[in-house]
Amino acid sequence: MHCPAAWTIRRHPFVDRIMETNILLGWKPLNLEWYDMTTDPNEHLDVFLTQANLYTNDDVILCRVFPTSLKGAALT
Repeated sequence: MHCPAAWTIRRHPFVDRIMETNILLGWKPLNLEWYDMTTDPNEHLDVFLTQANLYTNDDVILCRVFPTSLKGAALT
């Protein structure tokens, strides 16, 4: 299938607004194990939100940062 030049291929599931949002100054990687689909996803989400909410409760930033907590098949 030929794609018109105006089309872009996204390598993320987010709308442009999320990807264009700047991460907060001073944001540090969270201290949690990456989720790889071998443990409880609800527990991972709880741990992620508990730590991320120390910095922000802005859903746009949380969406932007969440993939950094995934690896392997979960990231794909």
